[in-house]
Amino acid sequence: MMKSKNLILMMLAMVLTTTGIYAQDHNETKTVFGNKKFNPFKKINTLGLYVAPEIQYAGLAGGYAPMGGVSAMLQVNKKWGIGGVAYSTLGEYTPTKLSSMKSYNFDAQFGGLKLEYTPKPNSLVHVSFPLVIGAGMAQIDSVGANHNSKNDGDMYGEKGKDESGMKESGKMGKEDNLFFMIQPGIHLETNILKYAKIFVGANYRIAAGKSGVTSTNPLLIPTSSQMSGLSVNFGIKVGLFDYDIHRKKNKITNQPNP
Repeated sequence: MMKSKNLILMMLAMVLTTTGIYAQDHNETKTVFGNKKFNPFKKINTLGLYVAPEIQYAGLAGGYAPMGGVSAMLQVNKKWGIGGVAYSTLGEYTPTKLSSMKSYNFDAQFGGLKLEYTPKPNSLVHVSFPLVIGAGMAQIDSVGANHNSKNDGDMYGEKGKDESGMKESGKMGKEDNLFFMIQPGIHLETNILKYAKIFVGANYRIAAGKSGVTSTNPLLIPTSSQMSGLSVNFGIKVGLFDYDIHRKKNKITNQPNP
């Protein structure tokens, strides 16, 4: 019995001694974001938020068509941007690759996640590298087709006719007509005001996948190659680009940003 008590007392003494030594060396709980050597938020000095409407002259279905687009972006340290973008064709686009008589409209939309890197944002003229990763869809129909009719699920309402006068019919759901898309590019930007920049650039859009549209006319089924192509664009960025998140601290210490 005495041996058991002595053993317990010895073990308790060892635990207390070890705990005391460890407490002297480690008197503060370590956390990921509390570690001064590893704190990703400490390196964030400025934040920005801007919108960027633009016009893109895009390669689609063997020709070029105007597209309107707009981005909404969050910017970190003036260099890194993340947000979303959406594009859509403007007006009626009737590529001759589909019909020499321009009998078909080609409507396209695409968008998704947008990432952007700007190496030297403080320079009057500088470059940026946008990257869009997302999805796109296209619809091909006869010029003047009625989309408001619900005749038997026909995608044209009143059934359209091809150049030979034969009737066309097809069914399409938006979920069946999506293509995966990625669009890298390069932009040349100019700082015109503190809260505005203009840019011009070039992009190359790559689409992959297969349309699920069914039609008796193969010309009415969009393809990934029709959604791929080179484009040029120009636009304007408007917003706040350099909000100092350490502003209050710097005012108190009268020290510049780290």
